[in-house]
Amino acid sequence: MKVLLILVGCLALLGLSGANQLAARYDDFKVYRVNVKDAQQFSEFMKLSEHLPLRYLNELKGPGHSYDVVIDPANQEKLESQLSFLELDFSCVIEDLQSVLEEESQPETFAMERRRIEMDWSQYHDLPVIYNWLQKLTSKNRRLITPYVIGRSYERRQIRAVKISAKPGNKAIFVESNIHAIEWISSAATTCFFENLLNSSDEKMKNLLENYDWIFVPVLNPDGFEYSHNVERLWRKNRRPTGFHNASGPCYGTDMNRNFDYEWGASGYNIDVPCDHWYGGAEPDSEPEIIALERFVNSFDDDYIRMYLAIHSFGNFVLLPYGHTSTEFPPNYDQMMRIATAFADGARVKYGTDFLCGASGLLNYPVSGSAKDWAYGVKNIPFTATIELRDGGQYGFFLPPSQIMEVCNEVSDGLVAMVDKAREEGLFN
Repeated sequence: MKVLLILVGCLALLGLSGANQLAARYDDFKVYRVNVKDAQQFSEFMKLSEHLPLRYLNELKGPGHSYDVVIDPANQEKLESQLSFLELDFSCVIEDLQSVLEEESQPETFAMERRRIEMDWSQYHDLPVIYNWLQKLTSKNRRLITPYVIGRSYERRQIRAVKISAKPGNKAIFVESNIHAIEWISSAATTCFFENLLNSSDEKMKNLLENYDWIFVPVLNPDGFEYSHNVERLWRKNRRPTGFHNASGPCYGTDMNRNFDYEWGASGYNIDVPCDHWYGGAEPDSEPEIIALERFVNSFDDDYIRMYLAIHSFGNFVLLPYGHTSTEFPPNYDQMMRIATAFADGARVKYGTDFLCGASGLLNYPVSGSAKDWAYGVKNIPFTATIELRDGGQYGFFLPPSQIMEVCNEVSDGLVAMVDKAREEGLFN
């Protein structure tokens, strides 16, 4: 089944690229959460997009799960009627998607003006603001920070990174975010964490800065990220053309977290459908952004990077290898679970947010070719995880900016506890 991209008026925008296009609007679009109980319901639920202009926001992983869908005002009554007819439990979680998007978006400005906006964590920022913040952070901390341009995206944007090192001999923790363009909270939370890491007077944060090196790629998907800010907020993939077409025109983008060369193509929803949101590419390592990341990781000595953390949203998970199977587990899986549970325990303290921990193929859904599995299976990094941030409730991918600081605090507390546990487990020896 091919998932449709969302309404004829919006489909025309999806082939566009660049910051000068008007962003697609979602006035009075609703987001519904649908609970799918059994295989028969799941089969019927997947067919809904064949006759309704429906957008699935979650990967369709089977019965026994809930899914968020977006639909335009003209078809909401039809959708509700169909869901009721199929005896699918559902609720409306967002009444007007546009109002939520306007709350999280910056006022429209030109790119040069955006570069002069000061980074803060009361709103979401686009790539020029994040890169300006990264440059200023580097300039203020020249003794600690080494900047990198690890490569360029398909549209020739820089993919920037930094290494933070307070003293020789430290082992490293690698953090990347926004491999999926739609997941704005991922780069918001990680940039906030690194701002605090370099400026906090808290002894636990000072310990993280002094005794561990940190390697940080804030936006791994710069083309998709800019596209999500300027054209299509719901965009997930990168922006390289696939060479395929559907009814709406040329199809763009690969889900880069399905493109790593480890068990590539082994499992996952619609990973072989070029016009789908979860397309894994024509072959592994086909995307320039993935090649750049792998080359960057390979540039460091073996055994230097001891943790690899891919920051995503949403759902409140700490997902461990492997993704392609629910029956095979890493040799040190029990140790990884103890470290992941430490993150969950730390992140819960301030706001009571619960994170579930476990192998992604077992806990969440089958997926192959992901960053964390490549980092573990190919690079032999002893702890790798995908951390899915808030939320597990109403907003999904569209978390209000008023929650950014809370998520930042959860991530910070979780990482303090996680790294402490990892050291106790001998991970950094």
